[in-house]
Amino acid sequence: MSRVKLVLGAKYTVYVFILLLLYVLQTTPGLFVLFDAKPMLVVPAAIAIAMYEGEFAGGIYGAFAGLLSDMGSSMLFGFGGLLLAFFCIATGLLVIHLMHCNVWNAILYVAVAMLIQGSLAFLFGFGMWGHANVWMIYVRQTLPLVGYTTVVTPVLFWLVGQVYWGAQRRLSRN
Repeated sequence: MSRVKLVLGAKYTVYVFILLLLYVLQTTPGLFVLFDAKPMLVVPAAIAIAMYEGEFAGGIYGAFAGLLSDMGSSMLFGFGGLLLAFFCIATGLLVIHLMHCNVWNAILYVAVAMLIQGSLAFLFGFGMWGHANVWMIYVRQTLPLVGYTTVVTPVLFWLVGQVYWGAQRRLSRN
């Protein structure tokens, strides 16, 4: 096996382990709870992977991260996988063609993705049933989830960047 294949295989395997570890951390009861909100840690990691790796790898890791999130949620299985794959593909294309790969854009992408995903989950899970004061669920659950997930984005963007640039350094030593 060539050195390039070994380094790339190790990098992509580390991405999978990061997503699995973040999923375990995000679904551990009582961990990272702040004002009854828990961040969705796999979303910023998947979007950061899409920013560094491009639309193809980003879409694959986005679908994987979304399916992981679906396992721990009450929504229809596959809903998060499709949405996160779409967001990661769009993010990868935006970074390739229009915007830079930096932490401020990562925060923007995560905030938009989480706001759309959270709003759609709220709409299909609660909003369309017409219960009284259902908007309180949006204000007390969805918006804090979006904010908390957006706040942890820089740490996960840095972590994915370390893996990416570490692999790039190993590849350039040839």
